[in-house]
Amino acid sequence: MIQKRFGRNANTKRWFWVITIAAALLFGFGISQMVQFQEATAESQEDGFSQLATELDAVKAKHNMLQAKWQSELLAQIVPTLADEPRDVKRQFVDFLEKIGSPGTPALVAMLQDPSEKMRKKAVEALGEIGEDERKAGRNYDAAAIGLAMALKDASDDVFREAIRELDDVRPTSAKSVAVVVPALIEVRTKGSSSARDDVLDALGRIGEDLAKNGQSTDTIRDALIIASLNDNSTKVRTNAIAELSDIRAASTETFKALIGVLSDKSKSVRARAEDALIKLGKGAAATVAPMLADALTSSQSAVTRGHIVDVLGGIGEELVESGDSGEMVVKPLLVALEDSAKDVRRNAADELGEMRATSPDARAALTQALNDSSKAVRNAAKKAIRRIEAVK
Repeated sequence: MIQKRFGRNANTKRWFWVITIAAALLFGFGISQMVQFQEATAESQEDGFSQLATELDAVKAKHNMLQAKWQSELLAQIVPTLADEPRDVKRQFVDFLEKIGSPGTPALVAMLQDPSEKMRKKAVEALGEIGEDERKAGRNYDAAAIGLAMALKDASDDVFREAIRELDDVRPTSAKSVAVVVPALIEVRTKGSSSARDDVLDALGRIGEDLAKNGQSTDTIRDALIIASLNDNSTKVRTNAIAELSDIRAASTETFKALIGVLSDKSKSVRARAEDALIKLGKGAAATVAPMLADALTSSQSAVTRGHIVDVLGGIGEELVESGDSGEMVVKPLLVALEDSAKDVRRNAADELGEMRATSPDARAALTQALNDSSKAVRNAAKKAIRRIEAVK
């Protein structure tokens, strides 16, 4: 009885595949015949050729659309029939889906439910290949990107990590795919190891860069980087979060406030990266960030933090002077720093005034006064700054 049942099941599957292939051939043949007939008609009539050519193009386009839709639906229906098939059969099916490209996407998404972790990972890889190929060709790849976003929920760390890597390459930017992919990435931004969290930031950052280049909003990505990643317990993740904020050009009040706060981070490398990001973003928004830095300079209890603030002010000042601006908006808080209670902050302020070649009378007077500072390091820095400014004059 078992053998009979097995025989019936095998026959059923065999006939299913025969019918499927036959239907595909007939469908394609029928449409192809219609297109060929239209082409022959167009060629045989010289009058009205332009109109016939236009109609032919419309028929071809409709044919391609119907064929792709039909293929996608049919292939997705095949997936459940593969449940009991050997792994090699499933692997060959996934390879086939990858080769045919976009029409195979729904079936690959269905393969994400396969019991085998290796098959799910292979399906993710195939979705990534299709998505990247479609993106490079300038075609729609929403389905592949959304499918990869679904794979982020996979229980397997290998599948989850592969989905992140593929999204990093696919980089969706359409409103439809961004609305699904970005929230999905944000949802897993604290999931897994620090390396995995770092990969999520890379993917978010790349998407954000593309959005910024296209003039699209990056606020959602910016907020995710600020809220979660700047507070991550991994130094590497925090550093990467700052780099991504800089790369997506998130020059906003929210970004500046967060980065100024990071100047108090326990890690020297994180503080240094925050300095670089503030200078890079602040040079184009000095009127916004300079008052914020001035306030932080007077309110911070940490001399180390105040020293970093002075570095940022000086860096922005140099950029302003090089672009033809007087840099006065950063000179004033630097003059305040020149009277700081910490000698290292005073020395740093003198250095920065010299680096940016602050030629205002107030700067010259303050540096001259600093020549009498109780600290030799400050006196030397003031002397050097005055020489630099005089050299410019």
